[in-house]
Amino acid sequence: MASAPPLGQFSTAPVFNTKAVARETDVPADTFRAWERRYGIPRPQRTAGGHRLYSDRDIAIIRWLRDRTTEGVNISQAVLLLNNSLAELSQVPPPPVRVEPRAMPQLIDALVDTLVAFDAIQAERLLSEAFAMFAFEEVLISLVQPAMVEVGERWHHGEINIAAEHFATQFMRRKLSGLLNMFAGDTGRGKIIIACAPDEQHDLGALFGALFLSRQGWHIIYLGPQVPVFDLQEAVQVLKPDLVCLSASMPETALQVAEVAQALRHSSPHVPVGYGGRIFNHDTALQAAIPGIYLGQDGRELVEAVHALLVRGSTSTVESFP
Repeated sequence: MASAPPLGQFSTAPVFNTKAVARETDVPADTFRAWERRYGIPRPQRTAGGHRLYSDRDIAIIRWLRDRTTEGVNISQAVLLLNNSLAELSQVPPPPVRVEPRAMPQLIDALVDTLVAFDAIQAERLLSEAFAMFAFEEVLISLVQPAMVEVGERWHHGEINIAAEHFATQFMRRKLSGLLNMFAGDTGRGKIIIACAPDEQHDLGALFGALFLSRQGWHIIYLGPQVPVFDLQEAVQVLKPDLVCLSASMPETALQVAEVAQALRHSSPHVPVGYGGRIFNHDTALQAAIPGIYLGQDGRELVEAVHALLVRGSTSTVESFP
């Protein structure tokens, strides 16, 4: 019989929400919550709002119990063996304590510092903590977006080098892309293509928009950065989407959005074109140059604009996704 895991090497910091634990252990959430109710193992800590938060140590315990039950050991016997081993090693987990959630400004500072220190593991834990405390959309708008803006500002002012900025951006791109894959699906609500201007390399804002719309049930076809106009025209003609959303973050790529939107009007006149990006939020005069529908300053306004256009049939504009 396998001995208890060496739990002393695992952190007891409560950072993982239930979904993250299920993903890391390949054990259904209902299963390890049943173990908790019946046997007191694992022992997640609780936030002030009552949400469970698990540690690396909890994950190690769940994996160990999973392996024993896979070997054919009854779960009650496996728990008894675990408790006996832990008692012998004086490694009985501490009793649960209440954990006060950190405020968003603290989380922003911590996430920025972690990213510029090239610490992907701690950044992942911070995001798990935030998703356990706050609504999904709130984490994106109030934590991830300002954190990435701060990273960009630090690079602009010479406080970090390009390697740190690229690490932070690539980490967040992988994270957002993974989340988009989780939510992706064809619900029949409508098909939306999201693409960046031909020379636009920064696609985090477009990913934000894709996530917000995907969460609302729209079928998102995400094309990412630097999409050539002719290729986009061909995709629109083949896929026949209900809407094309274009993203830009710089003045020169914002002008490309105008060119792409005009080209789409000629090749697919019945497909509406929307646009957004930080540059349009800061330079509203650019909006007049774009032959399309301005989609708002953030993800929430984007969702409302798309709903107004495709559900209510309104062509009124709102103030672009980030």
